[in-house]
Amino acid sequence: MPWSAYALFLAISLFFGYGVFRIFTGEENPAHTTRLGNVRASPIEVSEPRPNRFALEEDMERLPVRKPISPPTEDEVDEPDSEFETIAEPMDAELSDEETQALTDDLLDSSEAILAEIGAKWDTNPQVETSSAALEVESGEEVSNPDLSDFHDRLAREGAKSGQVQVSLIWDNLNDLDLSVICPSGERISFENKLSRCGGQLDIDMNESPTSNEPVENIFWPAGSAPKGEYKVLIEHFEHHAEEDLTQYRVLADNGEGPKEYRGEITNDEPPRLVCVFTVE
Repeated sequence: MPWSAYALFLAISLFFGYGVFRIFTGEENPAHTTRLGNVRASPIEVSEPRPNRFALEEDMERLPVRKPISPPTEDEVDEPDSEFETIAEPMDAELSDEETQALTDDLLDSSEAILAEIGAKWDTNPQVETSSAALEVESGEEVSNPDLSDFHDRLAREGAKSGQVQVSLIWDNLNDLDLSVICPSGERISFENKLSRCGGQLDIDMNESPTSNEPVENIFWPAGSAPKGEYKVLIEHFEHHAEEDLTQYRVLADNGEGPKEYRGEITNDEPPRLVCVFTVE
């Protein structure tokens, strides 16, 4: 036998032996080993996580168990509930004219009673004063020996005019107080109506913007132009600019027979106040 045949035989034997060795020692695929080598492979344990339970199922388990509702007995069905009244007449029945009028009167009486109760509470509230009451009672306190120097200094500083009838207001902070006068004709002179048809005019109006701690306001009628009759002097706390809200004021009113000074105080949440009333004859 030639040497080449021996070499070929040896090579085939080596490849065959290597293949048999890989089959019996293989670990990557035990099932394949079993089929080729007829050897039982050891079982492989694979850990599989247990699936979570449904949230709906858990919620249903937490719900309280309700007792079944038993059907009503014949006695319960026959007897009506005492809290409800049986409507004997149909809902669309028309009311007579007398019944309609009676129902309307009852509603009016009820509403008037409610409004009267609200009005009583409003009137008895010490912190609230209606505009009508504020304009009927003179709130200014007359000063027996007035010092007019502050009025004269501030009026001269602002170049205010004077006349036969004159009303001036001073106070001592940055708040915006407003002076107004109701003429005998009923017309009101104010910052909204500075020149009236009766001849009076508001020539000084201060602290609409907080500019002075010594403000003054002035209303006057030139000599011979003031109509005869009753004049009402009003004060209003229009805007709160200063740190303090409560503001003390001084009013000087001259009806042509000599000036009189009135003093008082007012806050921003109050309605306009009637300071004083004087007459020009």
